[in-house]
Amino acid sequence: MKAVKEKLWTRQYTTIVLSTLILFIGFYMLTAGFSIHITEISKNPALAGSMTTAFMIASLVTRFASGILIQKLNTKVLLLISLVYFMGTIGLSFLNDSIGYLLFIRVLQGVGFSITTVLLFTLSSSLVPSSRLGEGLVFFAMATSIGLTVGNMLAIFLLGRFSFNMLLLVIFTLVLLSFVGSLFIKKIQKEKSVKKKTSSEPFYKYMFDRRVFLPSIIVSLNYMAIAGTVNFMGALGKETNIGGSISQFFTVQAITMIIVRIFSGKIFDRFGHKILMIPATISGAIGLILLGISHHIGLVLLSGFFFGVAYAVIQPTIQALALSLVPQEKNATANSMLLIFMDLGMAVGSIGLGSIVGFVGYGMTFSYSAIFMILILIIYLIGNRKWGASNIK
Repeated sequence: MKAVKEKLWTRQYTTIVLSTLILFIGFYMLTAGFSIHITEISKNPALAGSMTTAFMIASLVTRFASGILIQKLNTKVLLLISLVYFMGTIGLSFLNDSIGYLLFIRVLQGVGFSITTVLLFTLSSSLVPSSRLGEGLVFFAMATSIGLTVGNMLAIFLLGRFSFNMLLLVIFTLVLLSFVGSLFIKKIQKEKSVKKKTSSEPFYKYMFDRRVFLPSIIVSLNYMAIAGTVNFMGALGKETNIGGSISQFFTVQAITMIIVRIFSGKIFDRFGHKILMIPATISGAIGLILLGISHHIGLVLLSGFFFGVAYAVIQPTIQALALSLVPQEKNATANSMLLIFMDLGMAVGSIGLGSIVGFVGYGMTFSYSAIFMILILIIYLIGNRKWGASNIK
């Protein structure tokens, strides 16, 4: 007799996905907006990258405590507090326009966003049926990825027509909407056996699990590559005389990502991760190389397609793989580790690529970042010998 397919789109799961989408649009508007604003007032791309680096380092440090907080405190209350805190830091951004002050604000924002994202990632993975893990995490990751794409596009669009303060006002409104949505999220009750296991473990095991180390390295490298598109696409448009039209890269990336992710989650659940990861990393490298040599909009759109394939596959596939490598009671630890390395990758990528720009220009910087995709493929193939295509629970 055919088994009944477990329901994925419950009211709780849908609410978390929508709240996450709205929050990530605001987050990436803030990230891209700060980079563009600082570049304009300082004429220093490395300094613009340091804004993202400061945010990510603060988030990175906070992540070490996030896994413990989730185990000890009410998840819904903690989520609401972190969103209120994040709105407060956006409000403080209106008070002063000096670079030092804005750098300090980015540190404060990193703390709030760190806790918020760990909570949302853990809540979403707790609501996904184990038989539909790949599919469920793909749709959640789609919300974060669409947030990146739409956030970058809106930041470039708004700053091209309005002031930085207007951008901040729009972002504040989006985070407020995410807060309202989060009011309808219920606390996920842990099983008693899970509570017993986690409470008896030593402190450091809340924060680290060696089984998730290689997936975390892959996520870090992936976000080093993404850091370039988050921070320097607007500047690349000016360098190549494509101008604001370069934002169409994100449109193609988003369309490609949505189409690919409709199928990739089901492919993961049925066939495993290898059939997805190898072509995705190759596609990502091609996309970055093409973006680096783009001098007209046609090549930009083509690069958006190839990079969109990688963007659609790598993050959710590696997250699903990481969660399949640990027992359920370590999901928060696995998510926390992935987010720590995500922040680390974005921080290192932002400041590193920003430093290279001064020597080789924006175009060649994007082409060189294809090396990250090659490293992902190599590390994945090494790790796959240990994981095996059948190592999915």
